[in-house]
Amino acid sequence: MGDEMDSLDFRCENRLVRRSSYRYIFPPMIGMIFAQIAPVVDGVYASEGIGTKALSAIGVVGPLNYVFNIICALLGIGCGVVVSHCSGTGEKQKAARAFTRTIITLFTVTLVLTAVCLIFYEPILSLLCATPENYSYAKEYLLVTVSGSIFISLNFAGDYILANDNNANLAVAGDIVGAVVNMIVGYIGIYVFNCGIWILAFGTVFGSFCCCLVYLMHFKKKDRLCRIVKPERKEGDPSLLEICKPGMAEAIMYMFFAIELVVQNFVLREDGGTSGLANSTIMENLALIFTIIIAGCTDPAYPMAAAYHGEQNKSGMLMVKRTLSKTGFIMLSIPVIILCIFPEISIIPYKVEDPLMLSSLPFAIRLVGITQLLIFLTTLLIDYLSATGREGKANLAFCVQFGIQIPLTLILNIWSEMNSPWYASIIAQVGVLIFLCFFCGDIPKGMRKFHRENLRLLKGGRLTPELVTGFEQEANGKMDTKQCETLKNRMIEPLLKVLPGDKIPYGCFSILERDDNRLAAILHYEAKKDLLEDLPELPESDDDEDTEEEVPPDTCIRSEFLGMRRMMIILSGYDDLKNTDPEKDNSEKDDLKK
Repeated sequence: MGDEMDSLDFRCENRLVRRSSYRYIFPPMIGMIFAQIAPVVDGVYASEGIGTKALSAIGVVGPLNYVFNIICALLGIGCGVVVSHCSGTGEKQKAARAFTRTIITLFTVTLVLTAVCLIFYEPILSLLCATPENYSYAKEYLLVTVSGSIFISLNFAGDYILANDNNANLAVAGDIVGAVVNMIVGYIGIYVFNCGIWILAFGTVFGSFCCCLVYLMHFKKKDRLCRIVKPERKEGDPSLLEICKPGMAEAIMYMFFAIELVVQNFVLREDGGTSGLANSTIMENLALIFTIIIAGCTDPAYPMAAAYHGEQNKSGMLMVKRTLSKTGFIMLSIPVIILCIFPEISIIPYKVEDPLMLSSLPFAIRLVGITQLLIFLTTLLIDYLSATGREGKANLAFCVQFGIQIPLTLILNIWSEMNSPWYASIIAQVGVLIFLCFFCGDIPKGMRKFHRENLRLLKGGRLTPELVTGFEQEANGKMDTKQCETLKNRMIEPLLKVLPGDKIPYGCFSILERDDNRLAAILHYEAKKDLLEDLPELPESDDDEDTEEEVPPDTCIRSEFLGMRRMMIILSGYDDLKNTDPEKDNSEKDDLKK
């Protein structure tokens, strides 16, 4: 056992996972800050330029935004996970067809929901707890926002899809453009032309429209997995339900968020009237800022875990979970500590003068800050379940959370006015954590230490000739003769011919035992250019044709992989020898058993 563990250098692969995670955490987080900051900016402009009633109206419409987020999560996250999985398996045409069908569905569903909201806006506003004092503001804000919901949906869903297609930087650029346009339009409209609350909604819509224009640059490169092709489904392609499944957990989260906000607005309206609704808006905006940080640290679980899942690299999947948990806790701890000591920081931008709000907000802010640490941990574990094919458990976890939180908010309000939503949130998160740890199998596994899982060999470092030949020598002791020959001809010798003399890239070799009884030889390395671009691989086909459903044995697959480069060879297993020369079959079978 000791010798086996000596052949596993977890530090090298973990370094690649950590560096890759930074690419998926920080650029998208910056993008999400700009993409999701619209309600916060609108709230500040409304509070300063119009008044508390306008501020409360934005909070009234808030739950409706989450309804549209349900569609974006189902299709955006789902399509992104499919694309990442196809990146891991090398199925480029399948990814393009799934993307095309996703975009068509997103357009259709969003337009139908938009029509429903425009026709039935009066009962919707009543359901969202609008008061006579803020009804006109809420109506104005809702109608303009909903009219441009198609651009807001494309903006939100596009963040997930582009990140999974190795173009997170463009998603960030689009989000920044959209947010800057929104802030400029809102500032000029409120402080220069005194336009009213409709200009804030228009700024949000127009900003998302500009963001979508930036996204179009993604399709300039023909080698992207996400591209528009003939909208059809071929054998082996995921159905629309299968595309939506990975995003179902987050969609359920947004659905319950909408319900939770309605309940929160109802409770605080009963406790404090319009001031209570304004209080709810400020707390919602604070939670939104934390949600951006949490999403930035947890959403990478979708592309990263899904890509390793596509490789059937179970050890890599656990490394992803471990890396994201450590990074997220470090990033969240700082703002949580600051808010617990100085809660007034969150109130200053709104220039609040209402005595009821000033007396109740500081304690509520402290409670919400502490809750975010629990929310981060539960969200990461739920996203990991969704990315690795356990969507049912992920969906059930969110049902547990809101099954506790929503009724508990109403019950606790009998004893704790203005603070019952925050108490209920903490208790609900503890309940979810208990469910995840005790009813979701091995979900805590990998959080503290590395695990070998299905690894036979793991070596890494600078890709020097000594490392490459050393890997070959160790691999020869863990494979049969045919597999060793394939590895030498398809990976080792071509790699030795093209290794650069300077700026030697960092990489990691691994040998995996796949679920189909084959071995996979994998090289992950950091390089902007494919070192092996002249090496033949699985042949490309036109958009109207498909490659084989299952990757043929001994096929070389090269692709961009989580911001790195990847070369993978699915080596022949015993099942691949059943139709070969019978005289060779027994000897090869004996080798494989060894």
